[in-house]
Amino acid sequence: MKNEIDIHRALRVFNKVTTLGDKQSDSTESVYHLCGLNALTDFDGYTISLSDAQVRLDIFFHNKYTFDYPNHEALENFLTRFTDVEKYSKN
Repeated sequence: MKNEIDIHRALRVFNKVTTLGDKQSDSTESVYHLCGLNALTDFDGYTISLSDAQVRLDIFFHNKYTFDYPNHEALENFLTRFTDVEKYSKN
């Protein structure tokens, strides 16, 4: 199933999650958590991922991307989390 997403919006959400989210690190990578979303990047920063419990969005070089999700409802819930992150402010 092909999905269209505003890739610039996804990148802004990724930035906010990594800036304001809680960082959890292990020996190989750092994962940031905010409003139910997880954000991580590969070692060189060319691939980033946003995910929740059911959906994963991978964004590659030149703004190509892939989604992995079980059903449309899970995708809608995932995209609703984007709005939650956009509204989030750390006070």
